[in-house]
Amino acid sequence: MGFFKKIACDVCNRKFSHQEELMNHKQIVHGKDLQYDCKECKKYFSNMEDMRTHLQREHSYKKDR
Repeated sequence: MGFFKKIACDVCNRKFSHQEELMNHKQIVHGKDLQYDCKECKKYFSNMEDMRTHLQREHSYKKDR
C-alpha cells in the first residue's frame, strides 16, 4: 500500500505524504509570509495567535507566558 498525500499545506492546500516535506515546502515557498516560528519543533505560522495556540496545544505552554 502506497503513501497517501494527506497532510495539506494550510497556506496553499498542496498535499504531502510526510510532515517533513510540508515543512520544507512551507519554508521555501511560503517562508517570507510565515514570520513566526516555533522554537520547539520548527513549525512556522503566519500570525502570533496561531503560534500561541500551537504552543499551548502541542507543547503545554501556559497562557500567562
